[in-house]
Amino acid sequence: MVQPISEQTSRYRARFEAAVAAGATDGGREEDRDVMRALAEAPITRAGDVMYGSNAVFLLEFDAPDPQKADERLRAVYKPVRGERPLWDFPRNTLFLREVATYLVDAAIGLGRVPPTVLRSGPLGPGSVQLFVHHAAVGRDETSAATLEQQLREVAALDALVNNADRKRAHLLVTDGPNVRAIDNALTFLPYPRQRTALIALGGTPLPDDTAERVRTLAGDAGRAAALVERLSRLLAPAEVEAFSARLRELADDPVYPELDDWDGRPFEWW
Repeated sequence: MVQPISEQTSRYRARFEAAVAAGATDGGREEDRDVMRALAEAPITRAGDVMYGSNAVFLLEFDAPDPQKADERLRAVYKPVRGERPLWDFPRNTLFLREVATYLVDAAIGLGRVPPTVLRSGPLGPGSVQLFVHHAAVGRDETSAATLEQQLREVAALDALVNNADRKRAHLLVTDGPNVRAIDNALTFLPYPRQRTALIALGGTPLPDDTAERVRTLAGDAGRAAALVERLSRLLAPAEVEAFSARLRELADDPVYPELDDWDGRPFEWW
């Protein structure tokens, strides 16, 4: 049964307010905390449309320095709940919350693949705000290729945990380092299998040893796992949190990428 719009609005506002009340840096990686505070609290000086995507997306500029380029202003990608297009398979007014939930899982594992992402009220009201990362041209030498391959496998493990239904190639950026950064993480955390990914070829292969150990460590640490579940519970429905916990246990017990159907597992516009 579809909930009335007023009830859906009340629910997302309650989740937004609960998560904001917990603090912008709650659950964030230690090295991300300064920029998370700035994303949540710094005055917004400019806003402009981003001319792609099915939902409304804006680029914000803040009265704060960019952590990547000291001579530039801090910028972020802002996705207001008001700009979300209704989808048949995802609850209305929840996509911005899923962006933050994905960051929290990435931070809990310690991957650093998802740019710092917080909730705040912007020019169009509540939304997710994610650090704008600068794309870099990377040479194709053996060392950089091996580094990027490892990081892509980390993203694939994260996507298995959050049940990412929309991992396109365009949602993977390479920044200085080189580092793979995973953006556009809104279509996540459905309580039933829905993973669709450009990384489908990894299905049935083992996770890298380091990534598998990270997953096992989180699953085996009752305190850390419970803290993550509590944070996710502010953002997601109970069934979605329970399904995430089950996926975490399953991947820890059997650290192998899920095998997906060649058609159903591949997102549209995957190239």
